[in-house]
Amino acid sequence: MLNLPPKDPRSLFGRFQFGGGLLVAVIVVILLLNSMFVVSPSEEAGTRWMGGTPMTSAPLKTGVHFKVPFFETVDRLQTSRSVYTLNGLDVYTNDNQKVTIDVSLIYQIPTSAVMNLLYHVGRAGSVDVEATILPVVRDRALAAFARYNTLTISDQRAQITTQMRKDISEALQRLFDVDVIDVQLVGIHYSPVFDQSIEEAVRAKNLAVQAENTVAQKRYEGEQKTVTAQAEATAAVERATGEAQATVLQAQAQAKAIETVGQALKNDPEYTRFYGLQHWNGILPQVVGSGSIPMIDLNKGQDAGK
Repeated sequence: MLNLPPKDPRSLFGRFQFGGGLLVAVIVVILLLNSMFVVSPSEEAGTRWMGGTPMTSAPLKTGVHFKVPFFETVDRLQTSRSVYTLNGLDVYTNDNQKVTIDVSLIYQIPTSAVMNLLYHVGRAGSVDVEATILPVVRDRALAAFARYNTLTISDQRAQITTQMRKDISEALQRLFDVDVIDVQLVGIHYSPVFDQSIEEAVRAKNLAVQAENTVAQKRYEGEQKTVTAQAEATAAVERATGEAQATVLQAQAQAKAIETVGQALKNDPEYTRFYGLQHWNGILPQVVGSGSIPMIDLNKGQDAGK
């Protein structure tokens, strides 16, 4: 057999001391890490003893804080401005139409409300702060929309948003001491049936407007034809009047001429020969009465001309 030299008890004790010292150091580090915590600038905190009794009467502010390791639990609550968006909320208008809306809420938790929200509202801690706010937002949104008609929502969107902001702010301030910065109505979604009815109404209105335009156009065309007919009738009357007046004037002129010629023939017999020569076309008559041929004395005409 192989004979091993006996172990030195002092070396075993030294190793035990080294291992024990390392273990103590690790335990101390763990205790130190679990006995301190940091609160960031965007939050405030509180502590509970073994998850039950609150150990702080006032919120812990930004900085390094100490607690009993393994026995105290730290609860943190965001106190900077937070945005809470509620999507797909169904509300009803005063004409019983369902409308789905999206609401965005910007709020801030003041120091005076931290302990109440951490330990006196809902479950301990900050696990259900939004769930606490949700019912209030839903109720005030329902109340705001119930005052308006579906057809007027788009036109009165600003008034609805203002009403919701006022109601939600007052309720959250009164119930939880939460400050509401702003409320925005970011989306309005109508039901498919309502959208279809709106499209049909718009289509019917467009058809009615088109029909009115057609009637107006036909009326205008009829008025234009009436005006044209009246103008043509007036022109025809004026034209006929002018022609009648011209005929009268012409007849008067002819009568005057006949009267003048007759008077001349009556006063001067020689004018008869002159008038006949002036209107003779140079052709002898084909038929004459009493078997005689009419003769014209050209010399007398020349003498008369001289």
